[in-house]
This record gives sequence, structure tokens and C-alpha cells, in this order.
Amino acid sequence: MDGITCFSGATIIVGTDFEVIQNASVNVENGRILSIGEPIPGAVEVDLESGLICPMFINAHCHIGDTGAKELGIGIPMEEVVSPPDGLKHRFLSKLNREDQIAQMRHGLLEMLSNGTIACGDFREQGLEGVLRLREAANGLPIYLKILGRVCETATESELELEAIELLNTADGFGVRDVDCYSAALLKRLQLLFPEKLFAVHVAENEQAEAKSVKKFGRGQALRALDWNPDILVHLTHTSKRELREIKASGVNVVACPQSNSILGDGFPNLKGWLDEDLTFGLGTDNLMATAPNMLREMSYTSRMIRGISKNAGAVDSKTILMAATIMGAKVLNLEKDLGSLSRGKLANFLVFDLNSRNLKYNHDPISALVNRAGVNDIKTIYIKGVKYK
Repeated sequence: MDGITCFSGATIIVGTDFEVIQNASVNVENGRILSIGEPIPGAVEVDLESGLICPMFINAHCHIGDTGAKELGIGIPMEEVVSPPDGLKHRFLSKLNREDQIAQMRHGLLEMLSNGTIACGDFREQGLEGVLRLREAANGLPIYLKILGRVCETATESELELEAIELLNTADGFGVRDVDCYSAALLKRLQLLFPEKLFAVHVAENEQAEAKSVKKFGRGQALRALDWNPDILVHLTHTSKRELREIKASGVNVVACPQSNSILGDGFPNLKGWLDEDLTFGLGTDNLMATAPNMLREMSYTSRMIRGISKNAGAVDSKTILMAATIMGAKVLNLEKDLGSLSRGKLANFLVFDLNSRNLKYNHDPISALVNRAGVNDIKTIYIKGVKYK
């Protein structure tokens, strides 16, 4: 049948409930999924026998600008590494010329694609120029970006507002470094001017900062951020269980970055507590200088961290973690209409894992195998809009 391709014979993780079906087909037309299940007679057939078809990953929080600073600052406290204007990262960025940084960021985006990531949410430093550099770095690449820019934190409020308005006319949203960086009044005004943009903020990443917030204001950073109704809260590494309930009630989306929190010495997010409060979340790899933008590694680490800290092997199921790296990340970034799961009408962006690889052969649970065992070398093929990418 003209225009239809049938990817057949595979095990497929289907729909938003991530049901596993075996020996089935994904039928694709014009880059979108037409149906999943039985092959369509007369379609061009691609035999994926022994393949496991999984939606591509969504990296819900990262800093692509750090690509050229890999391993810079490992072993140094987080505040000395990432806090402007004199943090190690910012000193590094200030010395980069435009062409070198664009080349480095393009390398980071290509690294994500090769690891199976189709979309990411980036906190972009360097104001409007930083946003423009990342746009140029992504030119021609089949990756979906949500660029959340930021502006100088030391200017007057009127200067900040003018700079932010100029930035938001180009960026996909606003990425706030810390709850104390800008006034709630300013952020509310910007949200009224740009209701379609995403507003996100780092909260409770650092134990000392969270303790200071509670002592001074009687509330943690996450609850204070809710005063201006952000779309996304990132980290919540030290948010109390009591405050998690209020965050759940607010309906705000949240993102965890366990590997980054760990290697920067900030601790472990209480993801078991999040799950107890039915707080669904996306996963992000955060700073490329500290962690690889590899969602397979992020899932594996998250799975082990939750079970190990809670001392409960059944504290989380693998499906929840896979969803955090796919459909929940898509929800966080407002991309779930097209990405994050394999469903009729969505873009045919998927990974084919080789179930006969030395690593995955003989597994008894394909979702657990993806979360707890699979590596990039187990990815046999990547299809983007139904066309082979790798």
C-alpha cells in the first residue's frame, strides 16, 4: 500500500499505559503512527524480529551550554561550580567564542540523539544570545528543543523586565536559577505577557539554601515558588514530605535529576516520598559538565537509588521509571501530543533494542531490562518520523 510502512514482528511498548505486546506491528504513514497491532496488507514491510520497540526518551531538564566543560569541577561543591557570576561554569562560558560554543552544543545535541533522546528542556544561560546560539546549534537536527532562557540577575527590576521580554519573544520559556533571583511580581507580569511560554525554576537543590528558606520565610523554596505559579519545579532534592503534598495539590509538573544531585554532592531526592504522594515526575540529566545526557543511565541510577535508600526492592516499578523518561517528560515540556509514547496519531519516533544482544538476551521483563540493564550499545536502530536515523 502506497505510503505506509509496517514495522513488524517486534515486541512493542504501546500507548500511554505502556502495555507490552509481542509479535506485533507499528504501521506508519507520513511520519505518524497509523496503527499498532496487526500489519496492514500491502504495506512496505520492515522486519524487526527480535526487536523491542520503545518510545524515544525525553530529557526534561538539562544545560546543553556545558557540553564543552565535561568533568570540569567534579569534586568541587555545587555552589562553586554553577553559581553566577564567578562559578567555574560561568568563568568557562565567558571565555568561549561564539563559534566554539555553538559547535560544542551541537555535539551535545548529537550525543543526545545517539543515546535515543528526541527532545529536551534546556536552561539556557547567557541571555538572548545564549538562546540564539542554541537555536543555531540545533539547526537541521531532528531534535525537539524547549529553550528556557534567563537574564542578568543583578540589574534593576525595570531593566530585568525589558531584557526578559526581549528574550521571551524568542525563547520557549523562562528558566529561573533560584527562587530568590527575581521577584514574584516580575514573574507574574511576564507570565501574563507570555501565557503560552513555559516558566520553570530550580528549587531545594541545596540543603543549606533550603534550610535558610525555611528559617527566614517559614517555607521551603518550592512552596515559595508556587506564589507565582510556575509550570515546572526542578530538583526538590530537600523538599519536605509535608510540602510535597501541597505541590501535588497545585498540579505543577516536577523534574528529578538524581545523578547530578549525587555527583555534585547535594544529596538524593526523596523519590519514594514523591511516589507515596502520587507525585509523578519527569527525569533530566541536568548539567552536561557533570553527567552524560544519557537517559538509560539516568533510569538505571534512579531505579537503584529509590530501592536502595528505601531499603525496599519493591519501592518502585520499572514502568514508572520508563514513563518518567518518556511520557512524563513529554508532559512536562508540553510535547505529549506528539512525543513520549507510541500511540495512534503520534510521531513515529522510536528506538529498536536488540533482544538478542548479549546484554538483553534471556530477559524475563522487557521494561525492567530497559530500565535496569540496557545500554546504548543495545540500541539496534533509531527511527525518527518512521525514517531510519541510526
